Amino acid sequence: MNISVTFFKAVKNFLLFLFPLSFFILGLVTISDYNVNWDEPEHFIRGQAYLRYFLHRETNYTSLPFYKEFRQYIQDRRVKPTVALPRYSIYQDANQNGSYYLAHDSGHPPLNDILAALFNYIFYQKLGIVGDIEAYHIFNITVSSIAVLVIFLWVKREYGLFASVIAVLSLVLQPLFFAESHVNIKDPAETAFFTVSLYTFYRGIKDKRRVWILASALFSGMALATKLNVIFLPIIVIPWFFAYCGNFATFVSQKKLLLPLLLYPLVVFSVFFITWPYLWLDPIHRILQMFFYYKGIGTAITNTQPSSFYIMGINTYPWQTILFTTPIVILFFSIIGLLSVPFVLLKERSKVSFLIVLWFFTPIVRATLPGSSIYGGIRQIMEYMPAMAMLAGMGAHRIVMLLQSQKAYMGRIAQVGILFLFLPIIAKMISIHPHENVYFNPLIGGLSGAKEKNYPYWGFNLGSSYLSAVRWLNTHAERNARVGLVIATATNIPKIYFREDIEFHNGAWSGSERKGEYLIEAVYNGWIRDWYYAGEYVDTVLLPVYEVKVDDVPIVKVWKNDDKHAIEKYLHEKEIDATEITWKKEKESFFITFNNIYEIMRVIILYRSDGCRPFEKGRVLRSVDGSAWTAEREPIRQSMYSEMKFSYPFVARKAKYISIIAPTPCTFTIDGVQAAYVQ
Repeated sequence: MNISVTFFKAVKNFLLFLFPLSFFILGLVTISDYNVNWDEPEHFIRGQAYLRYFLHRETNYTSLPFYKEFRQYIQDRRVKPTVALPRYSIYQDANQNGSYYLAHDSGHPPLNDILAALFNYIFYQKLGIVGDIEAYHIFNITVSSIAVLVIFLWVKREYGLFASVIAVLSLVLQPLFFAESHVNIKDPAETAFFTVSLYTFYRGIKDKRRVWILASALFSGMALATKLNVIFLPIIVIPWFFAYCGNFATFVSQKKLLLPLLLYPLVVFSVFFITWPYLWLDPIHRILQMFFYYKGIGTAITNTQPSSFYIMGINTYPWQTILFTTPIVILFFSIIGLLSVPFVLLKERSKVSFLIVLWFFTPIVRATLPGSSIYGGIRQIMEYMPAMAMLAGMGAHRIVMLLQSQKAYMGRIAQVGILFLFLPIIAKMISIHPHENVYFNPLIGGLSGAKEKNYPYWGFNLGSSYLSAVRWLNTHAERNARVGLVIATATNIPKIYFREDIEFHNGAWSGSERKGEYLIEAVYNGWIRDWYYAGEYVDTVLLPVYEVKVDDVPIVKVWKNDDKHAIEKYLHEKEIDATEITWKKEKESFFITFNNIYEIMRVIILYRSDGCRPFEKGRVLRSVDGSAWTAEREPIRQSMYSEMKFSYPFVARKAKYISIIAPTPCTFTIDGVQAAYVQ
């Protein structure tokens, strides 16, 4: 009898654990559907450099067999290697190796990079059971799954099985969390370590177990060694600690917890310091350097949203973005959970609901305070999501309990009904997979509504949508096709994703010469701000040959830069007659005047100089009447110069007057001005 009870209990526990673990399984099944994001290549390279230093005490890759041949093959995959190459990662970079990072590292701490490289080393380089990129992403999925598992265990312990199921659903069905758990090397890892640290600290205090507190210190250290967000953890745990203990004297009576609490900061700092070799040679200066970096990205980049988002200096963008990007069902139950806290808090000995509320508000509030900033959506404060999921579990639990107190069967009906409410978001995520991180909910009209309202960072996915375009090209592009990105760098798509005959590099861009290369780019709010002319050119002159849409909004496009795929108007550029162009130079300005208003495509200035480049640090303005001037967004670049010729491109800009303001002194003589236009 005891054996059978034990057996069925074991089966039950296995089935229960299978529910949160299904997120991990689903992550592995879908792992090949996602590209790297813009941040990941640099982190992969750094992780490999430090991993080699830790494993082999080597700061380069020269001792690896056939490493040179491997790098040559990666540079030009059309040339077959003469030897069977070992499985090395494309991110084991000879230039950015251990020597480089030990001397020049900066930015975020590298523990997550090192762990991702370790996963690559095991699952790709040694075992070969997954591909190079997928092996890195197993780390992302694993740490995200740990967060899911902890939320399941925590909520089940406090509020029961049904609440834990809703909490898990409310976390994994956050579209941003699901997508970023595949392609974000920093924020999901930070969220997971943050979550485990809170849970183990809670268990340590509540159960009076030193091992839990030391585990919390370890995970806090791992969080700090990933990102600095964990420094806000005391704002959560200290108020809860005193609310739980009632007074300090009560806690002091539990003397056995004093030592692990005193050791807590030491453990945290030790993990942070030991896992970042860059700090070892000059700890004080380099740690301060890291803090200044975070100060720069956390406070110096102010007003990154329109002024309408600021109320008395408070940035409402994080709150509004949570409102518009969280599935409505999760919003509803989390609000119910939040509203229920005052009713349950006094009855709770553990005060866990108070802890959850502090956890939910702290990351969001710190991003809204005057002087703070956030950009690119809310992935940077993802730590709030597990707390929001727990609130949703509490809310669903509260509803069921209220109905069950009326009639027992009503509680069961409510549970089934609540589960059915999650079906629409499941269906939505399936329909937009693998682009869940561009999701907006119906409160703003979906992604199309966000685009219509020009909501900041609509469609922004850090390039994770590129893979769909690459797979289309691999199927449809002609042999030996040339491919480039419009505004991003070539590192944002791994070369190994392309067919071996396809030549992928950003030098493929031929501009208005239209030499037939393919161009790829993600489309989002502000997507042409970096390389404005290139972005405007493809968006205005060319017709896309392929695009991926979410809510009928393109999020990635492919263009073929040839005459066949150009709009007819732009195939008939004309030169403005030299007699219709006059120019003059006045101090720091150079003025060009046309006899008529033209839709200008480019202006070419022929000059002679003593070796300098005129206009190099200048800016270009245009006007149709000579009084109202518009500054061009495209800066003057070195690529605009060749053989005593300066060529500045436009995309059918109406102008009669062109002005170039160049404050840099440069002695030059103008030999002529040419211009082309379209009608």
